Amino acid sequence: MNEVACKLQREAERIASRHGLPAFYTRFKAPLAVARRLFYNHPGVVRLRQIVEPEYNEALGHGVHHSTRVSIDCAALIHIETDGNHMAPSTVERLMVIGLYCGVLHDISRDEQNHAQCGAQKAQRLLGDFSLSPEEISCVSEAIRNHEAFASSTFSGRFEWAQLASDCLYDADKFRWGADTFTHMLWHMMDYQNISPRELIEKFPWGMSGAASIIETFRTATGRQFGPEIVENGLEIGKEIYRYLIEHFKES
Repeated sequence: MNEVACKLQREAERIASRHGLPAFYTRFKAPLAVARRLFYNHPGVVRLRQIVEPEYNEALGHGVHHSTRVSIDCAALIHIETDGNHMAPSTVERLMVIGLYCGVLHDISRDEQNHAQCGAQKAQRLLGDFSLSPEEISCVSEAIRNHEAFASSTFSGRFEWAQLASDCLYDADKFRWGADTFTHMLWHMMDYQNISPRELIEKFPWGMSGAASIIETFRTATGRQFGPEIVENGLEIGKEIYRYLIEHFKES
């Protein structure tokens, strides 16, 4: 990453540090801890990460940092959404692992046109070598196909929990439109696209309006309840960064 983008990322992190964590991350510490443990210790997830993480394009801002956070939040959402269903713990854990597979693979084709469709197809091929049933593989593939913002969701329903996995992946991915956009993704994309601070100032209001529009699209009950605060927290951080950019780069 170039020097200017690095400097701006550090400033964005400093600004973000003054804002509290959204309620999702304080209220659901236990499900998040379970999801994190599985992400770093489940043999299948570890193996999958070892295969695909070297392929991530970090320059696009959708690399290991992004996929890790999406994966953990997706699995935690599955845990939360299934609470009260009187399911066996082993069944819940299995669904969480499927959610982790979804998160690890969802942007595997991020630098291709129609990345959701391409990623779904690639995921289906990769997972054929894992201990998953055809229904589970289809579930992961369809969740990836359905994770794109502002696109309609379609799924075959061949796996009982396909809709849940799909909705949780979508919401976990859109949680990133909060603080993560302004502390991580924006600066990698700025560097990759060779955007100057002055050009970024011009694009900033458009990007902020896009982030705000995602608030109405969350799909799970938990996402609809807690997702708006996550995005709004990011927007507040974004407003401060925008003011910083104008103050320091308006005439550059």
